[in-house]
Amino acid sequence: MNDLHTLGVIYSALFYFLILKRPLGRWLQQGFLRQGRLAKAQCKLFNLMASLHLVPPIILPNIDIKKLTEKPLPKEYVVRLWKPEDTQACLEIYQMNAPGRFPPEVEREFEKVLKRDNGSMLVIEHKGRIVACGGTSLDGCQATLIYGLIHPEFQRKGVGRLLLLSRLARFHGPAVSVNICAVEDSIGYYQRFGFTRYALWYSQNGEAHPMAGVSLHPEHCQEIATFLFNEGYPVLPRLNSPAEVQH
Repeated sequence: MNDLHTLGVIYSALFYFLILKRPLGRWLQQGFLRQGRLAKAQCKLFNLMASLHLVPPIILPNIDIKKLTEKPLPKEYVVRLWKPEDTQACLEIYQMNAPGRFPPEVEREFEKVLKRDNGSMLVIEHKGRIVACGGTSLDGCQATLIYGLIHPEFQRKGVGRLLLLSRLARFHGPAVSVNICAVEDSIGYYQRFGFTRYALWYSQNGEAHPMAGVSLHPEHCQEIATFLFNEGYPVLPRLNSPAEVQH
């Protein structure tokens, strides 16, 4: 009887890992594409089962360098590091983009990031006028894009791609996973370049918003840096993780 029980356990385990593991993982991952209680429960269950190796982990694809660099960048722009005197212009661009898109608490967090002034933010100017801003953070092999904002008058003119490339170029070094906490209105833009939805983040009112990410390797950073240089744009200083700064 014990032998039959053991055999049953073995066959059940084989059936799960060979037949059910991947489709169950895919079904649980669908929670990252929706909102509501079921989606939240799916996401929590997926994270738990992935930590126990009961479903395959999410493997982020590589950034789509070809798509990022297939078109020339717009000219007559200047990319530089953010300075304290840029604060008001950046807040105004945020407020132009915020209605109906961003949770109220995000603006407060944005102000905190600007006050911190740790070299993570950059701005894009057009004829002396700030028309875009965006930041980055790095913690070990986990990188994050934060507060990518374009003045409405300069959207759909290639400025967003210039901002994205300029931020990605700052991660040159070991391979990293680049993540972004987005909103539904903006996530599609990043998906064009290979970003894959893999998680949710929640605003204070409980509303779910998409997270997405890609893998970025040293050779990608080199291609981006070369492309920026050939287009007449500088590569801003490399971003250091807190661990590197402490050393």
